[in-house]
Amino acid sequence: MHSYDPGISPTLVIWVVPIPKGGARANLDEGTAELHVRNICAVFDAFTVENSLTPTHPLGNIASADIDSLDLEWSGVTRNIPGFRDAVNRFSGDFFEASATIKVTATTRKSTGHGFRFVSSATTKVHFAQFGRETNGVFFS
Repeated sequence: MHSYDPGISPTLVIWVVPIPKGGARANLDEGTAELHVRNICAVFDAFTVENSLTPTHPLGNIASADIDSLDLEWSGVTRNIPGFRDAVNRFSGDFFEASATIKVTATTRKSTGHGFRFVSSATTKVHFAQFGRETNGVFFS
């Protein structure tokens, strides 16, 4: 199992990377969402989720990797959580529990890894995934 991520920011925000315009879409009325990205460079192959979630990143050896392609699609809403609000933590949103499919191709760089290339052999389907619209921090009202 591998965990590919762009690291942890100084504010401890994890797995954040800019997505090109048009790379993500959501239709909350239909209960669907999509994420399609190509060529996300210089993420880490931290090998385990535990390594990825440690602020002193990493616990072990990591390799620099490129996400060649990532296609993620949410659909089949099983639960709708509208109007969620947490005033103490300044967080609100409308959320949907659904199924999702994912297909990914990633390559570790030879300079920091072994040139290992991972290609999902088929689209993987998961039966619990969540997407939605949220408002937090300075945007919370």
